[in-house]
Amino acid sequence: MGHEVGLLKSICRFEPRNLAVGLLLGCFLVTFAYFSMTNFDSFHFLVVNSAPNENAAFHNGDTVQKMASSEKLDAGPFHHESLSETIPKATTRKTKQKKENKRQAPLCDLSQIRFDKCEIEGDVRIFGRNSTIMWVPSSKSDDDLDYERKVWHIKPYPRKWDKDAMDPVRMVTVKPVTGPDEAPTCTNHSDLPAIVFSDRGYEDNYFHDFTDVLVPLFTAARRLQGEVIFLVTDLMIYRIAKYVRVYKNLTKYDLINFDCDEEIRCYKKVYIGLTSYDDFDIDPERTPERYTLLDFTKFMHTIYGLKRNVAEIPIQKTLGRKPRLLIVARGKTRRFMNLDDIVHSAEELGFEVVATTDGLDRFSLVVNSCDAIMGVHGAGLSNMVFLPINAVFIQIVPWGNLVWVGNYFRRPVEKMKLKYLQYEITPEESTLIEQYPKNHTVFTHPASIQQKGWKALKKVFLVKQNVRLNIDRFRPTLQEALEYLNSGNL
Repeated sequence: MGHEVGLLKSICRFEPRNLAVGLLLGCFLVTFAYFSMTNFDSFHFLVVNSAPNENAAFHNGDTVQKMASSEKLDAGPFHHESLSETIPKATTRKTKQKKENKRQAPLCDLSQIRFDKCEIEGDVRIFGRNSTIMWVPSSKSDDDLDYERKVWHIKPYPRKWDKDAMDPVRMVTVKPVTGPDEAPTCTNHSDLPAIVFSDRGYEDNYFHDFTDVLVPLFTAARRLQGEVIFLVTDLMIYRIAKYVRVYKNLTKYDLINFDCDEEIRCYKKVYIGLTSYDDFDIDPERTPERYTLLDFTKFMHTIYGLKRNVAEIPIQKTLGRKPRLLIVARGKTRRFMNLDDIVHSAEELGFEVVATTDGLDRFSLVVNSCDAIMGVHGAGLSNMVFLPINAVFIQIVPWGNLVWVGNYFRRPVEKMKLKYLQYEITPEESTLIEQYPKNHTVFTHPASIQQKGWKALKKVFLVKQNVRLNIDRFRPTLQEALEYLNSGNL
């Protein structure tokens, strides 16, 4: 059994104001009790709410930060405006005047469509519970590049155009101060760089876990070889636990629950916000070390102990077995209504059909053992990251003029060096035909529903719709996948 997860210490204390909140807290406690008894490969979370300044992270991979009591946390809001009244200050002294001829550069870049980011080097002091990050200019840098003396308010989650995703994300204030005298005294020092990011956004969505957190975090942290501290705002314990292998292999140190942290943490370099230029993608031209999406999938294979990196085509001739097909069968929306018929047809053609399995660690092994994966468009297809190179990816596109949604998977699939096949259903293969007359705009002009916005599109074409594949019409797609896997024609 590895170290227990320090979950209860990572929760900000609050006053339950109604029964709903009380019930929610109860649910959390049950969840925490469960996770605290689970083996997380010797990885644990540490949240320090108040600790002496001998607590520090060292380069040897060990952490000597100590657990501290959360008794000092109050229940009320902590306003940025009250920072000067709540943080201890050093003795006041005069700071040097800026030279007029200095060039001005921003600490933060808010110009991107998808994300805001800050990169601060020097004397950086972080007060997590107040959600404030301060940069202290050096007194020896009179002739160096100066920085704009302004305050930035950013949400460190790379989906800033998406209101639904960004609303629950906590705001972080980034501000330079005039000198060391105006900054709070450090209580925790580290020579390691730090990354501040949000774990919130879209909850319980496998696709967005990868798109908005895991892939961007890989591009930011992988090059640092574990020598980096993660300060996580909006920390979701169950999601951290779910992807514990990813976090464990990107940092050697405990995660810091930014929102509850009472320390004044001081670093020499801090990155605030994650960078993402497209959904489920990496742009090597704008990425440190020129990482690619294929590098990410190799990383995922390594940390989950997957041995099969490449599918040895032709399968039948090389391995002496039938190609394995994994069918991702959704449980609620966009379900296969004739799954048994699909399985029978695939087996009749020459596939060995594999059933889905719960549990990320086990499921990654199941996916990796397969040569093809198929399913209706949805987050579950993100399991493609565990497929070996040369495997086949079949995406079933629901009815509703939704060909464009196929690109959310087509682009990453091709960059992972998988074979992409797409099947678009007809109205007769959709259960919408049972809910609307054939002359309804759902069938005659689906674009008009899309024009009403994402929520309208989602309600009709994603939530209400299930799929009943026409086996005769779908069989050629399965045949194409089988021929590819057995022919060796790459």
